[in-house]
Amino acid sequence: MFKLILWAFIFYLVYKFLFEFLVPVSKVAKDMKQKVDEMKEQQNQQANHQNVRPTDNIKPSVDDKDYIDFEEIK
Repeated sequence: MFKLILWAFIFYLVYKFLFEFLVPVSKVAKDMKQKVDEMKEQQNQQANHQNVRPTDNIKPSVDDKDYIDFEEIK
């Protein structure tokens, strides 16, 4: 009878340990991993957004010094 009570108590302790400690810890670890992945994705999006430059508004700068006027010879 004592062995049965001892095994029941041990089973109870293992059950409490599993469902009150390990399961919540694994859930928190999963949530943290998900949040870290979301933060990495946001950083990648921001980096991609900063690297994109608008090309429509860029006009080539033309200096008059770069061109030489010439007369056409006939």
